[in-house]
Amino acid sequence: MALNPIKRGLKVQIEFETGSKRNILDTYILEPDSDRLTLSFPDSKREFAPYLREGTEIKVFIYTFTGIMIIDSIVYDSPFDGKFIIEFNEQHQVIQRRKYLRMPYITDFFLEKEDGNLKTESVDIGGGGVRFITDYPLKASQNYRVQLRLSAYEPMIKAEGIILKKNFYKPNEYVLEFMKIDEKERDKIIQKCFGLEKTQNKTTM
Repeated sequence: MALNPIKRGLKVQIEFETGSKRNILDTYILEPDSDRLTLSFPDSKREFAPYLREGTEIKVFIYTFTGIMIIDSIVYDSPFDGKFIIEFNEQHQVIQRRKYLRMPYITDFFLEKEDGNLKTESVDIGGGGVRFITDYPLKASQNYRVQLRLSAYEPMIKAEGIILKKNFYKPNEYVLEFMKIDEKERDKIIQKCFGLEKTQNKTTM
């Protein structure tokens, strides 16, 4: 599994059936192996453990730093018996698409203009772009150099992007998609999103 984006700590969603109903369970990778993944199993979802016995067919969504990997898999060790381990086989991969986890996050977001920076405020962030608010009128398809503040202690994230669309229900809300960004900078945003989600999950458990 050389050069594989599968790493410890990545979010994984498991899709499985309980009778005629489809369910989705959020977990995280504890230990990746060449053909298996050991996953966390939330205590609050223990009622689903009997439906995830050894050999159960599942669909797996792995949120990597380059997008979502979707694979057909089976349960190798059931959480009902102890560890939750699934089979990982690249040959079973269905699709990999460039879609990123987005999380609500309010922070400074700057658009560079000829007459100076336009300071705005993000609504949510993700590896693919930023949703933000500003009372300054912007047009769809405009290109901007932008800067995003992830924290007060880190250098600003720099990128170039395009205004994709305007939210007509919220006239001061816009979406900018990254067109040019260093992958290390994108990874910082993605890791921030994973951290925000983990914090959110802890507060809702």
